[in-house]
Amino acid sequence: MIVSEAQVERCEGEFAWVSIRPHSPCGHCNPKTGCKSVAITRLFGAAQQSYQVKNTLGARPNDLVKVAVNDGVLLNTALWAYGLPLMLLIFGAVIGSALASVARAELFSLLGAALGFAVGFLILRLRNPSAQAMQPRIVEIIPANMKLTSCSSR
Repeated sequence: MIVSEAQVERCEGEFAWVSIRPHSPCGHCNPKTGCKSVAITRLFGAAQQSYQVKNTLGARPNDLVKVAVNDGVLLNTALWAYGLPLMLLIFGAVIGSALASVARAELFSLLGAALGFAVGFLILRLRNPSAQAMQPRIVEIIPANMKLTSCSSR
């Protein structure tokens, strides 16, 4: 499980909006598995400021929490987002080229590639990315008197 520290900004029903507290690696990380907090921060990206997570523990605004996502979610998401459209683009180009005459092979190859990419995009749009196993969630509320373990507190 990949875990990172965050602060709850607001709550909406069973979800909370949190801002992740990114930090750089230091000597406090597990030497075998590395710093998984940095990995979950990369999952969310740098452009977005607050993120929706499952709030099963009843965290409230301004609470410090630990947010987790299951192992393998990052790889699974990357394979779906990049692998599927690329695979269908290539498959569409090959099929388009095979179905065309020699004179129009390039045109049909291009059209097949565009159609394959569009089908891959549609599959990704219809796929439910908020599946239970892929949903980041709050796994612990950090008591107010505890100091955060992030590397920024060196």
